[in-house]
Amino acid sequence: MPVLLKDVARVELTPDERRGITEMNGEGEVVSGIVLQRFGENALSVIRNVKARLAEIASSLPQGVSIDPVYDRSDLIYRAIDTLKRTLLEESLIVALVCVIFLLHVRSALVAIITLPLGVLMAYLCMYFLGLSSNIMSLGGIAIAIGAMVDAAIVMIENAHKHLERAPPDEPRVLILIKAASEVGPALFFSLLVITVSFLPIFALEAQEGRLFKPLAYTKTFAMAAAALLSITLVPALMILFVRGRIIPEHRNPVNRFLIWLYRPVIRVALRFKTATILVALAVLAGSVWPALRLGTEFMPT
Repeated sequence: MPVLLKDVARVELTPDERRGITEMNGEGEVVSGIVLQRFGENALSVIRNVKARLAEIASSLPQGVSIDPVYDRSDLIYRAIDTLKRTLLEESLIVALVCVIFLLHVRSALVAIITLPLGVLMAYLCMYFLGLSSNIMSLGGIAIAIGAMVDAAIVMIENAHKHLERAPPDEPRVLILIKAASEVGPALFFSLLVITVSFLPIFALEAQEGRLFKPLAYTKTFAMAAAALLSITLVPALMILFVRGRIIPEHRNPVNRFLIWLYRPVIRVALRFKTATILVALAVLAGSVWPALRLGTEFMPT
C-alpha cells in the first residue's frame, strides 16, 4: 500500500521564508534594489539612463516613498579618469623638467611630451576597434604604462644631443639627427617590445582572475606597442622639427658636472674592489629572501 505525503504531513503554499532585512542608517527597515548592467555596456551610460528614469518616475511614487541611491559607481569612475589625467599631466611635467635640467633645451622636451597623449590615444583606438570597454582596470593599465612610454623618446633625444655636440660644424643637422635615431632606434624598439610582451601571460588567466586583469593587460599591451611604434616613426620626425638651435655640451651643464663628480669616486671604488662589490650585492640579494617569503602566495583574495 503506497504511503502518500498527505498521510504523514500537511502540504500548504506559503510565502518564502525571510532570510534577512535591509536597514538604512539605522533609521528603520527599507526595500533595497540593485541595478544590473549587461556585459559590455558602458557603465556611465547605464548610470545616466537609470538616473533619468528614476527622475521620471519620482512624481508617481506614493506619498512618503522615495528612491535614495546608496552606492553610485559614477563617482569611482570619474575619480579613476581624474587619476589618469593627473598622471598624464604629472608625467609630462616631469619629462619636461628632466629634459630642461639635463639638456638645457626646452624644445627637446616637446618631442617626449607629444608622444605621451598620442600613445594613449592609439591604445584607446585599439580598444574601440576591438570592442573593449574602458573600466577602472583598463585605465590602470594605461597609468602603469605611462612611465615606460617616454623612455625611448628621452634616450633618442639624449643621443641626438650627443651627436650634435660632437658633429663637425659643416655637417647637415638633419643627417646628424637621422644617424642618431638609426643608431639607437632598433634597440629602443625591441626593448619596448620586451616590455609589451611581458603582460602576455595575463591573457592565459581564466574565470574571475581573467575578467579582472585582462582589461589591464590589454591597455598596457596596446599602450606599450604604440610607444614602440612611435619611437621609430614619430619621434625621429619630431626631433627634426624641435631639436634645433644652440645645443649646450654636457660638460658645461652644472647639474651634469655635479652628478659626474659624485659618480666618479663611486665607480672607481667599485672597479677597484670588484669582488667585494659583487659579494655585497649578493648579500643584499640573500637578505631579501626572508621578507620575500613572508609576502604570501595568494593570487586572488577569497
